[in-house]
Amino acid sequence: MPTIGARLDASRRLRGRVGAVVPVDRLPSPNYIGRHMGNDSSRGVPSALLSVLERPGPLVILPHDNPDPDALASAATLRFIAKALADKDAAIALGGYVGRAENRAMVRYLSIPLVPVADLPLMAPETIIALVDTQPGRRNNSLPPDARASIVIDHHPQYTVTPDLPFADLREGYGATSTILTEYLGDARLHVETKIATALFYGIMAETQDLGREATRPDMDACSFLYPHTNKRRLAKIENARVPREYFGAFRSAIQSAMIYDRAVVSVLGEIRYPDMVAEMADFLLRLDEVDWAAAIGKYHDFLYVSLRTTNRDVNSGDLLQRVLGNDHAGGHDMIAGGRILLPPGADWQEAAARVRGRLIAAVGMVQAKPTRLCQ
Repeated sequence: MPTIGARLDASRRLRGRVGAVVPVDRLPSPNYIGRHMGNDSSRGVPSALLSVLERPGPLVILPHDNPDPDALASAATLRFIAKALADKDAAIALGGYVGRAENRAMVRYLSIPLVPVADLPLMAPETIIALVDTQPGRRNNSLPPDARASIVIDHHPQYTVTPDLPFADLREGYGATSTILTEYLGDARLHVETKIATALFYGIMAETQDLGREATRPDMDACSFLYPHTNKRRLAKIENARVPREYFGAFRSAIQSAMIYDRAVVSVLGEIRYPDMVAEMADFLLRLDEVDWAAAIGKYHDFLYVSLRTTNRDVNSGDLLQRVLGNDHAGGHDMIAGGRILLPPGADWQEAAARVRGRLIAAVGMVQAKPTRLCQ
């Protein structure tokens, strides 16, 4: 495996071949869509964002429920910016579970404080709620239906129009939300703390698979900006996090249950230790050289989680999984997507998983394929 530095050097060589970023359509509210790293002294953190941060009341930063490195880094950086520029303390809410070993190591080694969402005043009228790496109306976050977000920062496509939103920064053309927060830091010329730089760098690299998946020039520029400020030893500890014995059992189960449908492979994992396991297994299965699609399905508590991956850059996995699970239950990008559905009381989760698997196979055009086991 190449070192972080070698991967970053390769990204610099690729930079000239990356096309321009095209911003998404803007919400009917004050948006900020940036294109460059912080070289312009006239720019800084968007004034609309600062005006919201400076309002009276507690600040709660809410990533999606089972935060990945991109969400964790983005939340930690917004907390840092709020303190540095508005002298406002902030709480990062945890609505789900941090399960993946690398993510747990990131929280530990980079000192990212997480507070259970139930302990925070989301319904208080004076609370300022900032959504990062997610959006209002999505079922992957714990924003109460009657609570209103004041800040939304995300790199996913715009899912719904939210009227009277004071600040929204949506950049579908970026590979990671961490890149947006990195630009805020660079444009404001803030001193970049080592732990924040390390979190952002790892968030971008994890989200884009070392700048090889849906990374654009801003992501590469952000990594070049951040890398000198990172703690390489802590990065290594995060990337090579220790795992329990059960982790290897999950890989065994994923391989044993995997079925190949022509150019697709699908594995029904059964009960999983944490929701992120489906994404980890889908990434693993996509390495199979005879498929273009990989999916993993697993049950966690009362939900069925689904993760979809593809090597095909001409499709949109997020749109496809939304058609399979429903618009409110899934989301993603061109090459990666994830979602979940609530299992009705008393429902047979295995039957539900089989139905989802069938719809997935049909959606990727492999319904006529004769299934074969990955390992005979």
